[in-house]
Amino acid sequence: MFRHQNEGYSLLYKLMSDDTDVNKIVIFTRADDSVVNLVKEIASASAAAKKQMDEFPKSDSRIEYDEPDLPKLEAKGRELQSSADAKGLLTSSGKEFEVLLIFSQAEATDYAVQLSKAIIENEKDPTRLAFLTNLSKQFADFHERLMSLLTLKS
Repeated sequence: MFRHQNEGYSLLYKLMSDDTDVNKIVIFTRADDSVVNLVKEIASASAAAKKQMDEFPKSDSRIEYDEPDLPKLEAKGRELQSSADAKGLLTSSGKEFEVLLIFSQAEATDYAVQLSKAIIENEKDPTRLAFLTNLSKQFADFHERLMSLLTLKS
């Protein structure tokens, strides 16, 4: 059973690691302050979550973050999607850039919420359970705020 938890934790850890650096893209492209500030907030929360997740294997040696165990085509599809998203962001500007950035972050925050909820179903450790519950709530709030921005931008 713990193997499945590790698969979930591996995906969540990668997501938090990736989102830690998302605010760097706004350095190169101008965006509205409301978008920039929210993206920075998400990056900061992701960095804090990653840092907290770094502690989990220290107290429970069963936790490993190298077990995404996705089928090869699923992993390839995700890699291609990530590359296409990055290219779209790097080659766009203005309103198009903002909409793409908000949309990609909305997808990522919603995925964090759903993945956290899936891991919670089998989590027994109270510390990790509290972490996942809080992370789910925090990223649900980010998602809601992003969707509000997306509605305003489109």
